[in-house]
Amino acid sequence: MRNIRYQFNKIYLLCQLGLAMGLGACSDYLDSKPDRNLVIPTTLDDFQGLLDAELYGMNVVPMSGFIASDDPYFGSGLLARLSFNQNAVYFWEKEIYLPDENDVNWSAPYQKVFYANVVLDGLNEFSPQNQVEENRMLELEASARFYRAMGHFEVLMLFAESFDPSREDQLGVPIRLTSDINQKVGRATMKESFAQILLDLEEGLEFLPVQADIPSRPSQWAAQAMLGRVYLMMHSFEESYQASSRALAIDNTLMNYRELDSTLTYSFERMHPETVFYGRVMNSRFTTNGENYVNPELVALYDSLDMRPFFFFRETGDSALYNFRGNYTGDFYQFGGIATDEVLLNLAEAGARTGYEAEANEALKYLLENRMAEGYVWEGDFAGAELMEKIILERRKELAFRDIRWMDLKRYNLYSELAITLNREFNESSATLLPNDSRYALEIPPLEINLNPMPQNVR
Repeated sequence: MRNIRYQFNKIYLLCQLGLAMGLGACSDYLDSKPDRNLVIPTTLDDFQGLLDAELYGMNVVPMSGFIASDDPYFGSGLLARLSFNQNAVYFWEKEIYLPDENDVNWSAPYQKVFYANVVLDGLNEFSPQNQVEENRMLELEASARFYRAMGHFEVLMLFAESFDPSREDQLGVPIRLTSDINQKVGRATMKESFAQILLDLEEGLEFLPVQADIPSRPSQWAAQAMLGRVYLMMHSFEESYQASSRALAIDNTLMNYRELDSTLTYSFERMHPETVFYGRVMNSRFTTNGENYVNPELVALYDSLDMRPFFFFRETGDSALYNFRGNYTGDFYQFGGIATDEVLLNLAEAGARTGYEAEANEALKYLLENRMAEGYVWEGDFAGAELMEKIILERRKELAFRDIRWMDLKRYNLYSELAITLNREFNESSATLLPNDSRYALEIPPLEINLNPMPQNVR
């Protein structure tokens, strides 16, 4: 059986790899202890510490989905500062890497998976001394599975094609279930990838707290909400509806935007009442750059009674362009977690597709009554195609700059009435991304394929 000291050696090795890739994932944690033997994860507190490592990526999500989506509009000055990879992703190039270039959008989620596996392997060797320790061990195991599911899901949403439930041949991503970094793992199928993600979210869910005292930790609330998201991306609408319903039964609190202060630099506090699970998009050159604009087409969607523009947008020197300031992180980081508004919209869409139209309307009404100015009156119940159109519109407006749009664009490709052609223009050149284009699956870093041979995405 693999011992804990060997596990730590692998943690240290991964940290060195992370530092080499510019992640800085582990240096503070390791350097904070003069005797590295003290940081060998052997106690329940050690395992909790690994899962709480927000600074090391456990609550950080990739950025490529945001860059590739139609949420942002990057100005020329910002484009000149972006890396080769970021520029290539923004313009949907077929080849997005320089020679021997790694990609934090691939490595960071797998680092999350690795830490989760270290905890799971360690707990497998841990012997609880009493019922209190056994209960805590079960909670930590469920928490580690939650993070492993998150990491695999993040990679799947970027480096695999749009999911089609009718196909058996779609390639997913490598599914790592051990902390042995020397193990070669090929690409699972798409369905196998989703099956493991669902298993990890469901296994031991009942041992999680109903709601976490610290929203950056997993909970039953977060796991049910995440199941609702995953099932939606799988086009499994009945399951998405039921999971979202269970999450909202725990807590469906929304902030009333009429009661908030729109003059603040950042509109929302950190860990506010809508935070189901805290996460943020990884920091990069575009995060605080003044030329990271909101797509003008998105800005144009809001009407005069909508309060969201007052909290989401900041004026710039150009009257036609706005920066985004409505981050649910409470600061300049973009929110990459799960919030109640998304769960409501997941329920509404899944409900509209499975015969729960009254419940879908109720979710929409509840959301809009907390987002609109005085004088707003619910337009009345929607049905059929009109209901779906309303849900998709409100989803677009509500979840801007949340790292969700790219996932939505990919799944919309399966429906001709929802599929969107994306366009970018810069100077005298232009770029187009058609629905179901193979470039919706990002190129896997060639350096990773050299280390762990697997089929490359066809772009």
